[in-house]
Amino acid sequence: NISTQHTENLTKFPQQTKSHELLTSSLRHKHKLKSEFPIAVKISPDIDENQIYFISDILLENEIETIIISNTSESSRNDLKNIQKHQKGGLSGKPIEIKSNILINKFYNLLNGKIKIIGVDGVDSGQAAYDKFLAGADCIRLYTVMVFNGQNIALIINIYLIDLLLRDGVK
Repeated sequence: NISTQHTENLTKFPQQTKSHELLTSSLRHKHKLKSEFPIAVKISPDIDENQIYFISDILLENEIETIIISNTSESSRNDLKNIQKHQKGGLSGKPIEIKSNILINKFYNLLNGKIKIIGVDGVDSGQAAYDKFLAGADCIRLYTVMVFNGQNIALIINIYLIDLLLRDGVK
């Protein structure tokens, strides 16, 4: 997670040299350990258009297999319409769902299936899951919705997602 909001000034993908060094070192250790687990890189939703191309190049160059889109957003707090707008820290979940879906779609179009995409943020229903898949996610991750609704929410989302897939003729 090199775009962590918990470490000051790390919400942006590090400079090209540092990114390359970090990923190269990670891959070297992975091979040394003979690990078959993929390395996943978590992407900040606060990156700009140029960074999407830059990050894609770095990920492809280092043969990264999976990316997680997205992480928490600092820049979306002003869009809130309640008192939480003035709190500190990054936002995740529903407040950045659309921002995450747009970013998923941009990476999907750029990477052409060469890197798996895990869609994150705002998945609280079958429709929200479906929207992530339509944007280009290969799979989704649930977190906040499980905290507030328990793990059975995954089954509920799945049931509604299946209904949407059948409705639209997706196999």
